[in-house]
Amino acid sequence: MPEHRQVLPPWMLSTLVVDPAAEAREWVSAVHHEHELLWCAGRAITVEARGQVWLVPPTLGIWLPAGTVHRVTAHPDASVFAAYLDTSREVPGWDSILGVPVTPLLHELLLHNRRAAMPDASRHALQALAVEQMVPLTAATIELRLPRDLALRGVAEQVVADPGDGRSLDAWASSIGMSPRTFMRRFLDDTGSTFAQWRILARVAAALTMLAEGRAVATVARAVGYSSTGTFVALFRRTTGMTPAAYSRLQGGGLES
Repeated sequence: MPEHRQVLPPWMLSTLVVDPAAEAREWVSAVHHEHELLWCAGRAITVEARGQVWLVPPTLGIWLPAGTVHRVTAHPDASVFAAYLDTSREVPGWDSILGVPVTPLLHELLLHNRRAAMPDASRHALQALAVEQMVPLTAATIELRLPRDLALRGVAEQVVADPGDGRSLDAWASSIGMSPRTFMRRFLDDTGSTFAQWRILARVAAALTMLAEGRAVATVARAVGYSSTGTFVALFRRTTGMTPAAYSRLQGGGLES
């Protein structure tokens, strides 16, 4: 597959907005010479890369190193954005697929880079500031891998749609006519995580979006299935490397409870 360059000299990055009315809802990327930060608004998207399927919620971008072939699937209500970064410039060189919070500031900087006419010096400064805002989460929050087994994927999609659903593993297995042991084994084989671990990740992924919307931490905890705010805070911190309140402040919120 040929390489396509999205960033032209002398720039550090370029921004692309996928028009939801004009573009297909599923597409396979060309091989890009540049690193790519892909994010969305409105609804989550799925990204298939390196043999895994990743769920990317709004407010959290996925970092795709240069040369990573990937397939994107987006809901019709999702708006999709991409920033391409020239590997020869002073940009992050992360070689793993990572989660990068797309704060309101970073989102606006990248879109302003695309929309606005400005002097070259101003554009260089804007792009440098945008790159400074790209800070990956310290834990693998983005690694919400969807099962390849269609029945298990149906369960996973229901958990994502309603993270507060507290049904047990046995109940989920019964709902798709599978024994609990087979369910556990196949889920682990497909995702690399136990169902319990995966559900924590799904709940944290949902919480990221809710916190970015300015909801209180205690409200978010209940919405994603935790009666104890303390338990939610501990799991969120273990998963992301920061507390829910810290993430809310990063997104421009700051509600504690």
